[in-house]
Amino acid sequence: VDVWTGYAVNVISKNGDRKIVRGPQTVLLDYDQTLEEVQLSTGRPKNTNNLIKTVYLRHENNKVSDLVEVETKDFVKCMVKVSYCVNFEVEHENKWFNVNNYVKYLCDRERSLLKRAVKQYTIEEFYQHYSDIVRNVAIAADEENNTNGRFFPENGMIVYDCEVLGFQVEEEIEDMLTAHQREMVQNSLDLTNAEKRVAIVEKL
Repeated sequence: VDVWTGYAVNVISKNGDRKIVRGPQTVLLDYDQTLEEVQLSTGRPKNTNNLIKTVYLRHENNKVSDLVEVETKDFVKCMVKVSYCVNFEVEHENKWFNVNNYVKYLCDRERSLLKRAVKQYTIEEFYQHYSDIVRNVAIAADEENNTNGRFFPENGMIVYDCEVLGFQVEEEIEDMLTAHQREMVQNSLDLTNAEKRVAIVEKL
């Protein structure tokens, strides 16, 4: 069996012995050895309708995308498209295969955390800062003693970065938010112009 760079397999013997093999290398299986299978959720949002079955676990530079529905404090529902950057910590490699479907486990946990966090903001606050809010929750940036990312001790997985790829809200709400933003920008420009005129008058 060829194990490619960035991937790992779990070799299991009939007597219950396990051995994690990280690529790049080639493994010659004994007559009583097999490779443990894992299942990966697909689609957006991630679900179990169409699972990918494989024996290869990508433990480096892994990306998992998802679509998360959240609700703000004022009961406005939004859809956030995210992409998690995931690694598996080498010092916890004996746990890598403890979660059979790590993609679903990751997405379920992150969804729960995001929904709880977004519920603390109004739609106006979330609309202005959604990228930072989502990223900070996903990688646990606001928690002490966890500066490298959100770690999952169950399988040694760590989310070290999160890209916010998109944001959707009801069209009517989005139009209201856009109009409000334009009004705020216009007021800010008017205030700046008025302050400059006052400064010129004072100097004259």
